[in-house]
Amino acid sequence: MSGRSYMLAARIPMPRSGFEGWLDAPLPAVEVIANPDAMWTGWAADGAAADWDLAELAEYPGAVQTLLEERRRTARELLAQRVPNGCVARHRDGALEIYLYDYHADSYRTRTELLMLAGAGRFADEGRHPVLHWGGNVYPDLPLAGDPPLSVLIVSRDGAAFTDRYPIEALIETLRPAEAAFLATFEGDGDAAPDLTGAVDPLLLP
Repeated sequence: MSGRSYMLAARIPMPRSGFEGWLDAPLPAVEVIANPDAMWTGWAADGAAADWDLAELAEYPGAVQTLLEERRRTARELLAQRVPNGCVARHRDGALEIYLYDYHADSYRTRTELLMLAGAGRFADEGRHPVLHWGGNVYPDLPLAGDPPLSVLIVSRDGAAFTDRYPIEALIETLRPAEAAFLATFEGDGDAAPDLTGAVDPLLLP
């Protein structure tokens, strides 16, 4: 699952106080997800190994150590690494909005960020809130018509679980404002630093 681009997007309703609490809360353990091995069941990578325990990286202990250290960080620390390269990480209209894009990366970092968003459920409004995980060769947009996501994680105050069925078109429309904010950060001079105006919460700015 390497050599392609990976994206995460979510809109999770929560109060401002919940957003701030989530930023500094430790990431939960993998057990917060009821069915971690079902990460890709029913979606584009159906049948692929989830490898939450990093067994496939056993020959690279340095990489394993780095990934485990990432899982011990807070959302604020993880997102601070993202901000200089462009992302959406904000509290807007009563919700946490996230849009993260990794160009030609591997999917292990995405697992850490799925845990980060699973942890947001504890601070969210009541309900079941979807996190979309998808990938492609280059483009950073939301999935095109007919493109299946890699997975959908449902988060709530009680934990999280992957689902192999979700109304994707409606979810994509919900995520359009975050997509637009992300794409706007790269408008203008292609060599310029991302314009984070409106895309990143002031608490995450350098």
